[in-house]
Amino acid sequence: MRLYLLGLIPLLFLLGCGASPDATLAPKLSQYTTAAQQCSDFLDGKAELTNTIEKECDEFLDRLETANETAKKLNSKKLKKGAYQQTKLEYARQRNKVKSVYAQLSRSIKKATLQTIKDDDVERFKRGIAFPGNKFITPYYKYMRSKAPLFDKNKQYLDFQKKMGKKLAIKGQQLLQQGKEKKALEYFIKAAKMGNAQAARSAGILYEKSDKELALKWHQQAADGGIKASYLNLGRLNEDLGEKETALKWYLKAAALNDPKAQYQLYLFHLKSNKDEAIGWLDKAATNGYAPAQYHYARVLIDEGQTDKAIDLLHQASQKNYTKASDYLGQYYYDLKLYKRAFTLLSQSKSADAFYLLAKMFEEGAGTKQDYNQAFSYYGRAASLGKKEAKADMKRVNALLSKVQQERAAEQQREYIEKMAAMVKECGEIPTAENVKKKELLIHLTGTASQPIDGRNYIIYGDDGGDYFVLNAKGIRPDTKVDISVRAKGSTAAIESGGDEESDIYQFTYLKECVVE
Repeated sequence: MRLYLLGLIPLLFLLGCGASPDATLAPKLSQYTTAAQQCSDFLDGKAELTNTIEKECDEFLDRLETANETAKKLNSKKLKKGAYQQTKLEYARQRNKVKSVYAQLSRSIKKATLQTIKDDDVERFKRGIAFPGNKFITPYYKYMRSKAPLFDKNKQYLDFQKKMGKKLAIKGQQLLQQGKEKKALEYFIKAAKMGNAQAARSAGILYEKSDKELALKWHQQAADGGIKASYLNLGRLNEDLGEKETALKWYLKAAALNDPKAQYQLYLFHLKSNKDEAIGWLDKAATNGYAPAQYHYARVLIDEGQTDKAIDLLHQASQKNYTKASDYLGQYYYDLKLYKRAFTLLSQSKSADAFYLLAKMFEEGAGTKQDYNQAFSYYGRAASLGKKEAKADMKRVNALLSKVQQERAAEQQREYIEKMAAMVKECGEIPTAENVKKKELLIHLTGTASQPIDGRNYIIYGDDGGDYFVLNAKGIRPDTKVDISVRAKGSTAAIESGGDEESDIYQFTYLKECVVE
């Protein structure tokens, strides 16, 4: 059989001894060229896998040669019509035979390749996976991974890793959408270990709640893999961990990509040390559409007398549902007696001041239809959030209601009082100027969270218009609404935020999210 093989190799162009026009495989057989080369190597002793494969290679090359000779006859143009059709059918039959033998050979090589893994025979393993009919499978990948860095640049290895990493990342996203964070994290980590940078970012985001060091690790891998969205996360995490210079580096990289949140972080970063530079970054963040930046920069512009530009920025922030901007604009237009505008903006807010102004507008029929019931209801909401003067207004409006209206309003008020009592029992008292000073008192805060300050500390911009400094908050996301129970510390912290002058803000310890059945 070796003599037979030496006769076949020149035909397949496999010894490189110079080609002739008749030496190549027919077009419909050319897909087997690489497989034929490898079989030739097995048979002439250049390489080996198993004796069974040598026998199957022998049959494969025999079938291939026969089919190729038949193809040459078809292309010779010497056959008569009847003989040509018969030879054509024979060629199709022979190709099917080659295909069948090749499939069996591929299965045998797969089996032999799996055995090389058990034998830990790297050289034979390489020969097995090089065979074109041996589909790359998970055991091959795991074995190659165990031999790192031997196969780290192997194309089959890398292509499989990329494909599997993508599948795992997609599964992780599906689990995350179902609320199964723990299971999703497992898939993200598997995908990240296969080099999927987006999965590394997802793992980093999930770890931010529980382990900043691990979050840092995965965001770093994501950034190294080209996920630029992780630059900002790396900045925040490094700042939380006290690595100020490293944080600054990442903030600058993100800001250079026109990330407005990074530009806002640079504003906060420089606010105490270099106010001019801080305002410059605030301007950029506002220009790039970040609502908190638009609000705070508008306040700066108002102080400088640039009211028109400030009002435009406040409108932009309000359209993004930034409550503080809506409150400010509502008061602004109310003072100008532009009541319809004021009503629309104040309706987007849930602060005590917004409720109080809406109550006045319902009572007066300013910007909306006069409605004493609504006025009474909104005065009640304002009072429940600490607006003391609203209590007298409630009495006055109540006197204006008819008996039926009074009864309906009283029932609504009773229901509201019961609801508020349940809320106080479960979540604590509504903050007032007095009770925030009482150490250990349970307080109920609603509002919008700032960016994190020194780890898990946040300023809560309360719906009642007050600012509160909450320590060791868990599960809070920056720039989102919060509804939480806290315990008053009875002390203040000096905080400078949002372009305002430094002020003392009462401190609280985070307890839990507020949930009332």
